[in-house]
Amino acid sequence: MSFETVLGAGAMINWLTVENADVPLFEDWYNFEHLPERVSTPGFRRARRFVASTPVSDASTDFLTVYETDDVDVLSSGPYLAKLNAPTALTRRVVPLFKEFRRSAARTAAVYGVGSTGRVLAAELGPDADRDALHATLPRLIAEHRLHVGSLYEPDAAVSAAKSATAEGRDTVSQQPAESALLLLEPQTGVGAADLAADLSTALRPFELVLELRSSCCCC
Repeated sequence: MSFETVLGAGAMINWLTVENADVPLFEDWYNFEHLPERVSTPGFRRARRFVASTPVSDASTDFLTVYETDDVDVLSSGPYLAKLNAPTALTRRVVPLFKEFRRSAARTAAVYGVGSTGRVLAAELGPDADRDALHATLPRLIAEHRLHVGSLYEPDAAVSAAKSATAEGRDTVSQQPAESALLLLEPQTGVGAADLAADLSTALRPFELVLELRSSCCCC
């Protein structure tokens, strides 16, 4: 396994949907308070944040954040849970504005390719998806210069559940666990989402191509 592209062996995956009217407040909170607070936690390496190129609804905006950690156990550690138990006043104001929120603590299961790009395709894999086919397909797509980077994150339900008993967890009434594995695909320039999805569908089922996203922020 190579971690040249991804910093650490764990990750927290956050899917967020916010009404467009609430986006200015959400962005100010997320970029200037929430992200710096989270990545300053011991064991956190970096946060990569993305926004959907085409929103699911014209009335809302869809976001994906991938927090990279030393390992998945950082996400049930004392310092991390202490922050969840002491949400700021602004956090308590903004969190209830989430129209949808799915979250999972995950293991970084595989990384293919080196580097990162500003455009990603996010695919979710069910437990029955053919992992062997995936591990054969991603290197082939890279060799064909169709895919730049592919990384796979497998959820850890026990670690994910650690947030539920905290103050912030209780405030997030819309939170649902993201039980599917996440596959982040960073296509080569000029390769469209539909073309890459077709490449995957010939070898990998079942999977769902969730969104095409562009980079919004990187916080180290």
